[in-house]
Amino acid sequence: MVLDSLTVLFALAPVSLMVGVFLFVVWNRDRSEPGLWLWAVSLFVRAPAFVLLSLRGAISDLLSIALANALMLVGVGLAIIATRALGRRSTSPWLAFAPVALWGLICATPALYDNDENRVVALTLIQACCSGVIAYEFLRCKVGSRALCLTLSCLIASMTTVQLVRVGLILVADEPYLLDGSNASLAATIYLQLLAVFLGGLISMALFCGARLRALQQIADEDSLTGAFNREAFRDRAEASLAMARQTRDDAVLLAIDLDRFKALNDLHGHAEGDRILMEFGRRLKALMPAGAVLGRIGGDEFAVFLRGEAARHAASLAARICGVMLRGSGGDPAVLPILVTASAGLAQAVDGETLETLMQRADMALYDAKRKGRDQVSLAAGAAGPGLLWPRAVPASSGLPVPPAVQAAPRPVAG
Repeated sequence: MVLDSLTVLFALAPVSLMVGVFLFVVWNRDRSEPGLWLWAVSLFVRAPAFVLLSLRGAISDLLSIALANALMLVGVGLAIIATRALGRRSTSPWLAFAPVALWGLICATPALYDNDENRVVALTLIQACCSGVIAYEFLRCKVGSRALCLTLSCLIASMTTVQLVRVGLILVADEPYLLDGSNASLAATIYLQLLAVFLGGLISMALFCGARLRALQQIADEDSLTGAFNREAFRDRAEASLAMARQTRDDAVLLAIDLDRFKALNDLHGHAEGDRILMEFGRRLKALMPAGAVLGRIGGDEFAVFLRGEAARHAASLAARICGVMLRGSGGDPAVLPILVTASAGLAQAVDGETLETLMQRADMALYDAKRKGRDQVSLAAGAAGPGLLWPRAVPASSGLPVPPAVQAAPRPVAG
């Protein structure tokens, strides 16, 4: 049994409603993505439009033609705004009513509205243009997997093609192109639209579920104060990077970083100011990180950076910049940084067969040595200067002192 076009239109209503409910539920969990809410509303608006269209001949033309298509185009306008929101682009809310305004002009023009063929051609061209805009906007979507966004864009673009094919069929048809059970070609285009809505629903579910899972993973892995990886996430990623360095025979370096006299800073200025300093330090550290670097907050005011490959060869220079990043970045503006803040760093280069645990221990001992020698400088772990690394003749920290070429581990930690 072959379903006619009116039956297929009716089937589009529950499919649109189902996808809309899912998107609304996803949005309602944290309400941080307005594009999801707008997409859900656009589908809720279109669901009754499909029902009204499917009742053509059983209800008045005012409801099955004028109102049904008006609702359909309001939903399409909302979908454009929603897609732009997912791409982090603001849009005037009046854009939602632009397609329906064009439909109003069609209704007010007897030569278009009273002629079935002219009306359907004009209406389908509006829908095709809107589908093309939505497909383009999904190419710039910032939510979820890039591959899924591209797939969804191609799917919506295919709807544009189907709508243009429908226009061509109308123009070449020998008989009136009516929305009833006898028009097989029209039913075929609506079949494709139903399939696109269903597949689009599945893809959008995968897209936004994947985005939600990645957001949850980021929350679990990220230190909320500084934006660096937390201790567990840092260790996982650093171990994976160290294993990759072993396979590719790349240099690998670990930096252990600690703010100088941070406990005294907290005691003197309060924990709120201490948190502000940590946030700013984390922000500036992230800005210094080369591609592929793994930055983590190990605890309190302690940070670590894992580098491999080309970035590892310039680790000494990076460590020196890190030591003075707060001092040099403040520009002497007390409103930005009311107190002097410096950092110390210990640097250790991985040797064959070394585990991340022992590498971190050697970097920590080098850090303690930098503290013992007066802070605000970089200290190199014993045996760190391998043949592959590029060591400047003198790497100044913020104090202007050169980095020692190599040092023995300090016998005991130095506080702060």
